[in-house]
Amino acid sequence: METKDLPLLMMVIFLLIIIIGRIAVQLISTGNSGIRPGTRLKTKKEVLISFVMFGVLGVQTVLAWLYSVSYIESQVELGPVATWLGIALCASGTLFSSYAQHAMGKEWRIGVDPNEKTELVETGIYAKVRNPIYTGCIVFGTGLLFLAPHALFLITGIVGYFAVRAYVTEIEEPYLLNLHGDSYRQYLVKTGSFFPRKWL
Repeated sequence: METKDLPLLMMVIFLLIIIIGRIAVQLISTGNSGIRPGTRLKTKKEVLISFVMFGVLGVQTVLAWLYSVSYIESQVELGPVATWLGIALCASGTLFSSYAQHAMGKEWRIGVDPNEKTELVETGIYAKVRNPIYTGCIVFGTGLLFLAPHALFLITGIVGYFAVRAYVTEIEEPYLLNLHGDSYRQYLVKTGSFFPRKWL
């Protein structure tokens, strides 16, 4: 396998484990896929944020394929150390996101249904970080940039990061505040969004 094929390989593994694999686990364990379409959101702004966040994943998958067929190429030569670092970050990001999904158990969802009631998970990794699944995704995206140092990966990565932040602050947190009230307010105070509060 050539170095140019690694971004696509990492993307395929990520999608198989974090999306397809988790949906399969959820179906088997609860009888529900956990997928909540963006069309259930209340405002056009929320739908747009959701579309951009999940759309970036699709765009980067296409970019990884274009990179593998040399339609786009590396713009900076980073060397073999960066390649191994990229592999390590992609692998650890995928595994960490998968672990965080498992820690949510039956409460795991893709998307938000404003009319649905879910339990607040505050144990394990969620005792320190509110959004560890996204933390793993950020680590994965950083690794992808090491494997494919191209402006398009950088731009889509930045767009994806800010889309995730908007999704959390504009959609997920208001939903959880409305659902759990003071319990979630206290949880906000003692935890960090993507990293433990004491690190910040």
